[in-house]
Amino acid sequence: MIELYKFGAKGPLCDPSPFCVKVEAYLRMADLPYKTHSGIQFLRSSPKDKLPYIKDDGATVSDSTFIIRHLEKKHNNALDGHLCDAEKAIAHGLTKMIDENLYWTVVHARWILDHNWLIMKEMFFGSLAFPLKLFIPNMIRKNVRKGMKKHGIGRHSDTEIAEIGSWDLKCLSDVLGDKNYFLGDRPSSLDAAAYGILSQMILSDTFTAPIFDKARTHQNLAAYTNRIHDKYFADYT
Repeated sequence: MIELYKFGAKGPLCDPSPFCVKVEAYLRMADLPYKTHSGIQFLRSSPKDKLPYIKDDGATVSDSTFIIRHLEKKHNNALDGHLCDAEKAIAHGLTKMIDENLYWTVVHARWILDHNWLIMKEMFFGSLAFPLKLFIPNMIRKNVRKGMKKHGIGRHSDTEIAEIGSWDLKCLSDVLGDKNYFLGDRPSSLDAAAYGILSQMILSDTFTAPIFDKARTHQNLAAYTNRIHDKYFADYT
């Protein structure tokens, strides 16, 4: 059986990481049996020092993109087999937009906006022993800032970062239209990635930010996210 290593559920979300949600959504959409192991301690055993990763018949695969590639190959293109080459190209391009661009607007909202940082610090580091809790959280936040700056998005203002995210959200809204899934009437790996990021922005009220408000203004994205949640994640409330 596939073993999925992730951070763990937070409220209505099966995980606070869009990449962990992405993989778990894929597993559920593809109807693949799996079991989960949750906890930040699994970062230490991850081959790439990040979550998620999976163990599958002796193979350990890290990073959501490589995990889904592995599962698609092993399980006869469980989700994307019905797509034509052009649709596969669209799925790839939009998934990269989500993973490499829109994702960073969520990071910015959670880690950089001061009112959300207070929540993040307590949520993830509140249980740290003294004196670790005095410097570990700020050290990690500083590393997040550095990572955003190296990526490039961290060189923009708060307003500009929200605007960048709004362009991506409009793109997703335009592609989805009134369809059940992004590429028709059947889910694909793109839907797993889209739900992974949109669930963080639309379903959770833990954090507040202009980019989350913007996501909710797209009625089709909000309805889609709730529809996916009700169909595949009804066990999370």
